[in-house]
Order: sequence, then C-alpha cells, then structure tokens
Amino acid sequence: MSGLTKKERKAVRQREALERQKVWDNMTPQQKLDSLDQRLGKGVGAIKSRAKLKYIIEHPQVENQKKGKSRKSKKASNAKNS
Repeated sequence: MSGLTKKERKAVRQREALERQKVWDNMTPQQKLDSLDQRLGKGVGAIKSRAKLKYIIEHPQVENQKKGKSRKSKKASNAKNS
C-alpha cells in the first residue's frame, strides 16, 4: 500500500472490506461459527456473535411464517364500519 494517497488507501480498504463482507454473508451460520473458531480459537472472543449464531442454528426460521394480525386501532376499524 505504500506510495498510495490517503484517498487511494481508503478506497482499497473499502473494496477489501466489501469483498470480505460478501464472503461472510454467503456463509451459513455453522460456517460462520467454524470460521470464528478457526480465527480466534474454540469458544474464544466474539461472545455476542457466537451467541447469536448458536441461537440461529438451534432455532431455524420457517420460510413460510404466519403473518401477524394488522395492528390498526379500534377507532380506525369502527370508523370504516359506520
């Protein structure tokens, strides 16, 4: 990176960060957990991220979840019915 201006170094770092983020986003939760274990050590560091990933793994989301009822006020529904 030597010989680059501050703007150029920033642009390079941003491109690299976007590439890393794309790789991370394409990983499954289990792959992300394995990646953390490989980089930091088994169960070391990134406590909140590990907890979030473990929860996602243990409680997978159903693709077709029920949609909740609309939360319109009673006044709005009574005005329509009158």
